[in-house]
Amino acid sequence: FPFFTETESGDILLVQVNPIRRDDLPTTAQEIVERVSEITFNASLLREFRAIDFVNRLIAEGRLDKTHYRANRLHRIDATSAMADYTASSKLDTSWSFFKELHAAGRKAAKSWLARHYGDVGTRQTLDLRAEFM
Repeated sequence: FPFFTETESGDILLVQVNPIRRDDLPTTAQEIVERVSEITFNASLLREFRAIDFVNRLIAEGRLDKTHYRANRLHRIDATSAMADYTASSKLDTSWSFFKELHAAGRKAAKSWLARHYGDVGTRQTLDLRAEFM
């Protein structure tokens, strides 16, 4: 809720590295453990998205005072495809070469997002929470 009352920016930029959905079915014990880890991590993210969507709807409906709350515009740099080949255990990799890989993947995802959405920041939301996550 600090996003609604404690910041001056109306934009929230999510850099998503964990997939919400996966097409493949985990079949080994290790794959199941890793998917459970992703689901657990994403549960709090999805809860926050629901809260943001709920407050934004209340503001749009005039049910919350706009002098105390401000709607948020959500954006997402989706790095899940760049991270698809990494397992959950890669979170324990602290090698310099792995950090360089992550840095390069992050720069590529950010550059692509900025090319498409730079002009939207401060103007309109580029992530439809309801379509993506609800």
